[in-house]
Amino acid sequence: MAPIKGKPTATKSKSKGSSKVMKSSSSSKSKKPVPIKTTQQKTKPVSHKPERKKKRVYTEKELDIPALNSIRPAGVVKPKGVKKGKTFVDDREGMMAILSMVQAEKEGDLESKMMRARQLEEVREAKRQEAEKREEMKKKKMDLVKSEVRKGEKDKKRRKTTSEEKDVSVDLPKKSKKRVSFG
Repeated sequence: MAPIKGKPTATKSKSKGSSKVMKSSSSSKSKKPVPIKTTQQKTKPVSHKPERKKKRVYTEKELDIPALNSIRPAGVVKPKGVKKGKTFVDDREGMMAILSMVQAEKEGDLESKMMRARQLEEVREAKRQEAEKREEMKKKKMDLVKSEVRKGEKDKKRRKTTSEEKDVSVDLPKKSKKRVSFG
């Protein structure tokens, strides 16, 4: 047999298969195509960063804040909203008082440094003098030893000369000592 293109069919029962096919084909014809619904996407309204309301800044008078230290020097009071910086006050007496205090502290530091330097110098001087005294004592001891050695040499020469004179003057026979041997 030649190959058949298309769907293969069952060969056993043509009537049953055809009836089934008919049913399926008839049901497909009866259905109507359903129209496709097209829906558009709704876009949300773009909300950029919500603007915050500026917080109100209240002044000290509006808040009824009591002024603590009611006496204020002229240079300390700063108006609100003004850039911070140095404010100079024309107070010669106060400035001179502060300057004299600082100078006194510096002079005190310098004086204490000078006192320490003097004390250290005195200590060094005392140590140097002690070292010199020790050197002198060592030299004196050395001189004494040298003089004793020199005198000792002279004494030895004298002893030798005197002993030779004694030997010459006295030639007495010596008595022989008794000896005992153990054995």
